[in-house]
Amino acid sequence: MKIALISYWTCPLERVGVLSAGGMNIYVLNLSNYLGKMGHKIDIYTRVHKTNDEKIIKLHENVRIIHLRGREVSNTDYYSRNLLEFIRKNKLRYDIFHAHYFYSGVIGLLLRTHLKIPQLVTFHSLGKTKELYIGIKDKKRIPLEKKVIEAADGIVASTELEKNDLKEYYQTKGAKIFVVSPGVNHYLFKPQDKFSSRKKLLLPKNKKIILFVGRIDPIKGITLLIEAISALTKIYPTFQDNFRVLLIGGDIKSSIFWQNQEVKKIKQLIAQKELECCIKFIGSKPHRVLPYYYSASDVVVAPSLYESFGLVVLEAMATGACILASRAGGLKYLVKDRVNGRLFESGNTGDLAKILWELLNDQKQRKRLGKKAFSKSLRFCWDIQAKKMIDVYKHYL
Repeated sequence: MKIALISYWTCPLERVGVLSAGGMNIYVLNLSNYLGKMGHKIDIYTRVHKTNDEKIIKLHENVRIIHLRGREVSNTDYYSRNLLEFIRKNKLRYDIFHAHYFYSGVIGLLLRTHLKIPQLVTFHSLGKTKELYIGIKDKKRIPLEKKVIEAADGIVASTELEKNDLKEYYQTKGAKIFVVSPGVNHYLFKPQDKFSSRKKLLLPKNKKIILFVGRIDPIKGITLLIEAISALTKIYPTFQDNFRVLLIGGDIKSSIFWQNQEVKKIKQLIAQKELECCIKFIGSKPHRVLPYYYSASDVVVAPSLYESFGLVVLEAMATGACILASRAGGLKYLVKDRVNGRLFESGNTGDLAKILWELLNDQKQRKRLGKKAFSKSLRFCWDIQAKKMIDVYKHYL
């Protein structure tokens, strides 16, 4: 099968955790590589970044990333014409287009019209859920999403919750939606020894380490975590001497990062709470290093106000980490409270602080939850999820 993936919003090779690069990058990259290993031919179309040169990068015998020039991100027409011209000029033929994010979906509609090839879309997040959960209203995005949903041949949702959201808020027909969860690369994400991981990362042996991994974005709920830590330091004065909070995400060497509104807000809150000694931005980390951070931590916290799935949580589960996540979006599909992790009420600082304190003081519970988390992660191997995706593709051939 020959498959074209459209990843217009962000290149899968961009540094994860910086600006718009996040879970979608990992999703597209892993899906493509595993489909390629199965013998399918995959082209990933994305925009030129860093340089002005169009460039084709071969990732695998069957997988390549094709960078084409674009203009401002909202100008999808310009990129669509470039992509269509590239396909025709190189006499390429595909069995299916799979667009990722709504901008890619808009581009896919033009290709579908001109090339008569079925188009699937994975949104990764929806404008309507962002509006409902964090109050971000995007008057242009939601109508475009509706247009894409109406015209696309099929939608791939990450969870049953996302499927229900598509039906309720976008009036999408259920028969058009397929649920295929993202996967995790178990060759990379696997349990590591806690203390050798700390030694490798130059982290203190005798401190409790609380870990956050993700983009620095309001929806990720980092301020909730800081408020919870602050509350604990007031109740337990010695707490401040015995813990460290590591915030992984963002390019801390760039002045642009420190000018970001959310970063400024978080930094100001840390200073206001007098927690500069204990809560640190350590920047984004290479994917190959993340398993050591997960393994080195005592608790991995995902305080998001909403997540369509929660790829960071799945990665942490695969390393056997103890996870504390908000009861929001797709996170509650991955984490079952007191079974393979803990859940707190989304947005509830008190609940977060209470459960975090309990976990930090109960090593047996942390180990038990971590083992169960690892076991559940095995159901989400990319080998399994890629095969499920191929079954969806075959439905349209």
